[in-house]
Amino acid sequence: MDNNIFEKIFEGKNIRKISSEQCLTDYYKNQGHNIFKSAELAQNNIINFIEFVNLSIRNSKELNVPFIFSFASKNIVEIDNDYFVIKEIKKKLNVLDWKKFEELSSLIIEVCFGCIDTETTQYTADGGLDFEGKIPIKSTSTKKTYGFIEVYGQSKRYSGNVGIYDIKSFVAFANSKKRNYVHPAQLFMFFTSSDFAKNSRKELIDNGFIGLNGFQLSTLIFEHKEQLIEKSKIINDLIE
Repeated sequence: MDNNIFEKIFEGKNIRKISSEQCLTDYYKNQGHNIFKSAELAQNNIINFIEFVNLSIRNSKELNVPFIFSFASKNIVEIDNDYFVIKEIKKKLNVLDWKKFEELSSLIIEVCFGCIDTETTQYTADGGLDFEGKIPIKSTSTKKTYGFIEVYGQSKRYSGNVGIYDIKSFVAFANSKKRNYVHPAQLFMFFTSSDFAKNSRKELIDNGFIGLNGFQLSTLIFEHKEQLIEKSKIINDLIE
């Protein structure tokens, strides 16, 4: 089924619940069918629709992002209106100045992931470092620090998907951080305002890197907006 049609039906409507049959009828009407044919198609395909929604919800949860619907049964579907707010944040993320996107990446690892000593690096064309920080390993009881994980990240404000070349360049940079048989605890992250090509995503996974796409970053911004606003004016442009 086409998510774009469901977005067209519910965006800006602030509808929280709707009968599953009515939802599917509206879907087929938006495909160009008349009301009678739409109702017939809805009745015949409602089970497939519920399976589609529940699978999409599970897949979205694995990525820590929302889906248009938050619940579906044969009788009713619930709409997650946060989805549309986050989608709007992503649109603004796509046109954010590239330098501000790098600054935002540094802010995200600090506020959302608890990094300290975060900074944005000077621009270079080496396919390497854009932001960095350290994650402290602390006792949950005493809060004493027992060590750190170095975090190195690259951010790409792209309109198209991140290709395999970008990831391989970052892998080469990561390997350069492990010279002379010295292997400190390190984490490598790749942020993009768009998404990753399938082979790029595989390359990230194979190397143990964390890659976050534009919708995942927008979700983090939405979930931590109060804390982020206190840190940077960049957030105001994204959530206003």
